[in-house]
Amino acid sequence: MFFILSKILYFIFQPLTWVVALMGYSLFSKKQSRKKKALIAALVMTLFFTNHFLFNQAAKIWELETITADQIEAPYDIGILLGGYSNPHILPRHDRMNFNISANRFLNAYELYRTGKIKKILLSGGTGDLLQKQPGEAELMHAFLLRIGVPESDIIMENESRNTWENAVFTKKILDESYPGASCLLITSASHMRRSIGCFKKAGVMCTPFSVHFLTEKDRLAPENIIIPDQMGFQLWNALIHEWIGYVAYAVKGYI
Repeated sequence: MFFILSKILYFIFQPLTWVVALMGYSLFSKKQSRKKKALIAALVMTLFFTNHFLFNQAAKIWELETITADQIEAPYDIGILLGGYSNPHILPRHDRMNFNISANRFLNAYELYRTGKIKKILLSGGTGDLLQKQPGEAELMHAFLLRIGVPESDIIMENESRNTWENAVFTKKILDESYPGASCLLITSASHMRRSIGCFKKAGVMCTPFSVHFLTEKDRLAPENIIIPDQMGFQLWNALIHEWIGYVAYAVKGYI
């Protein structure tokens, strides 16, 4: 139930949902004053959520900075890579791994592995689809890692989780059963790290956070960042608002 509710809340609180709702209200409302107010509100929201400078300030405050790769002296036994970096809906997919905008989650984890900063990669993530008809993300990535030459012995797969809390709980079970006492590095997006590290601590998994896939950029006082609307604005805000809603929901639920 919580899984389905989280999907519904995410849809309701997307900025574009509100813009479309206001435009729809403006279109069908019979009172001219309300039509005008709704249209103005939709325009203001659109300008706000497509202003890259404003988004960058919000992301800068929220995203969690952690240690960097050059600060890792002794290699970690396991790098826990949380899912959310692939797109199983892209075709063709039978002969390749298709990534989404969060691909740096995997790329940075793989770099840590290839440079000896982590000895093994624990892939945590099933499918987030409500109907669960797609293969789990960890399962797909496991096959991909084997194809590019990573030994089976260096891959650990957790393929059942559907959200961050389950990532933590199911990973805890694997670590306790097969890798007790292992030093772990938790790898996920910077915007997702606050919720993730909270879940893993609550579940009893001792790990060091390693943020990747930062949305924050260096401030650039240029027209395309301050005046010209950013076509990616709604997508970026969706990702940030998703984390805010998730963090509050998890806190209420007692997951963090």
